[in-house]
Formats: sequence, structure tokens, C-alpha cells
Amino acid sequence: MSNKINQELQKIEIPKELHERSKMGVKKAKAEQQKRRFKNPLVAAAVILGLSTTSVAYAFPSIAAQIPFMDNVISFFNDEERDYKNFETFSTNIGLAQTSNGTTVMVDNAVYDGTNITISYAIETEQEVEQEIEIRPMNWFDVDGASGMGGSEKITKISGNRYVGLASFTPHFKDGEYPKTVEVTWEPETFKSISDDIALEGDWSFAFSLNRLEGNIELLNETVQNKGVNFTLQSVEFTDVSTVISYEQVVSDELLKEWKSVTPVFKVTDDLGNVYMDGTSGSGTSPDNFKTFKGTSDFGTIQEGANKLIIQPIQIASLNSGKGHTKIELEPIVIDIKK
Repeated sequence: MSNKINQELQKIEIPKELHERSKMGVKKAKAEQQKRRFKNPLVAAAVILGLSTTSVAYAFPSIAAQIPFMDNVISFFNDEERDYKNFETFSTNIGLAQTSNGTTVMVDNAVYDGTNITISYAIETEQEVEQEIEIRPMNWFDVDGASGMGGSEKITKISGNRYVGLASFTPHFKDGEYPKTVEVTWEPETFKSISDDIALEGDWSFAFSLNRLEGNIELLNETVQNKGVNFTLQSVEFTDVSTVISYEQVVSDELLKEWKSVTPVFKVTDDLGNVYMDGTSGSGTSPDNFKTFKGTSDFGTIQEGANKLIIQPIQIASLNSGKGHTKIELEPIVIDIKK
């Protein structure tokens, strides 16, 4: 962080009662986090977990305005694979920033679409890191009441010492019911370079809540079968920021004798030719070594003018550990998009 910005931040006066409330909230979040550890094994695509040492906290939205590059972090991640154009409009402005050991981490915005949580954040450090940063699999985002979660994370370098990050994940709850409000905590601990020669260590601790973004759910329960896989598309939910598909599948004993795991990826298009997913998976859980598998997958909002959504499940039957796999294609499921 530049000296000028740092001086301006130091001038911000935090009312005593708010400062105490902030400290109590973080202590409570830490206590709750000690009680909870992920218990269920999760099956998720490309899960990159997160890691966060003495910190100065600036827990007010006005901070974002004083650190221009940290504002509208999501704009760095709009591409043809995923359009986040509605994220800034419908997300919650978190605006939490903490500095520790010369590195500032700021949680910018977040949205909870009723199934998935997407969080944008930024990092600025006094160290010059020539390579990309990856987050080590230690302490990632935690959600109160969740038995586990799966998801993905991207970190993009935008200058010599500045980075922006985007985390998207699905918490799993024991009863399968998603609450109207989720409590999220994050203590990253360490950001490390891919070469493992540079570590940004700090004592960052964030706690915030998100309300569910209501959407329109279309219950489907449409089933397709092929080669020992019985796949059911349970529902599709359309929100202002995403489209979420929920599914369940059952795999035959014979198929599991040949392959150790069977998990779905998806190709999703519409009748205009737009591609929303192409061999992409989501997150899910299996309580019985892939005999049954239940999960969700999400992508951006549907393009204007589209009337049909075509969802094709493709099963990846694998021996795991890079020992080999095969694809099992199922029939596409076509959904009429309600206007």
C-alpha cells in the first residue's frame, strides 16, 4: 500500500463502541470456527483452498473508495466463460480491509444466491512478487453450520504488488436446506507464490453475513440413464446473478467395480448457441463412495432472447490419481425458459 493511502487510512477514526463490537465479532467467529471442522469428504472440481498475523482492521465500506483498484474487483473476472455483469448490482458491499505485516487484504463484495457464495477480494503487499499467487489449502472461507464445501478460486495479478481474487463455493448443510442467511468467516493466514519461495503471512480475520438472493426455482426431476448411471436433474434456479442446477445420481455396483469414482461434468447451451458450461463440474457430496452423488453446479445468467436451455451431463468414470478415466455421455435434458 502506498504511504499516502496508508497515512489516510491511519487517520480514520473508528468509534470505540464499533471497535469493541468488531473485536467481539471476530473473537466469536474464531471460537465458532474452532468448534467446527469439515467432517464429510467432499467431491469438488478444482478446489483451491485458502489460507490468513497482527492486523489493523478498517471495517467500513468507505475504505474501498480510498483504494481505487480494490473497488469493483469483479470487473477483472468478466470473460466469455462467465459473465458477472450483475454481480456488482445485486451483491452485498462488504468493504472489510485489514493490514498485517505490510499486506492489506480487503473483502470487496459477496453474494449468496441461495446455493452458492461468490466473494471478490483484493490484496496489496509491500513485497514485490514476480509470480502469480496461489492460496494454500489450509484455512479457506468457513460457513457457520456447513458440514463441508467445495468450490474454486482465482487470483489475478494486476500490478507488481496488487492482486484481485474471486472465490466461488457451495456450502453443504446436513439437512440439505439452505438458510436464508449465512454467516461467513475467513482467516487466510498465508498467501504463497506458486514457486513456494515467497509467503505473505498475516493475522487477517473477517466475519460477515449474507442474505439469500431469491430466485425462481423450476422443479424438474427429469432422469436420463446410460451404462449404469442414473442421473436426475432435480431443479434449475434462476437468480439475478446466476443459474443453479441441482442434481442427484445413482451408479451401479458393476460400474463402480471397474472405476473408483463416477462424477458429472456438464455441457450447457441454449437454443441461440450460447455456451454456459463446456465440460465444467460443480461441487457435491457422496456418503457411500460414489454409489450416490448429490450436487449443484452454477453458471451466469441466461442470455436475452434464449427460449430453451440444453443441459447435457457427461460422467467422468475414473481410477483416480491419474491412472486413467473414461467419459460416459448421457442424453441432453432440454428445459423451456419461462419468461
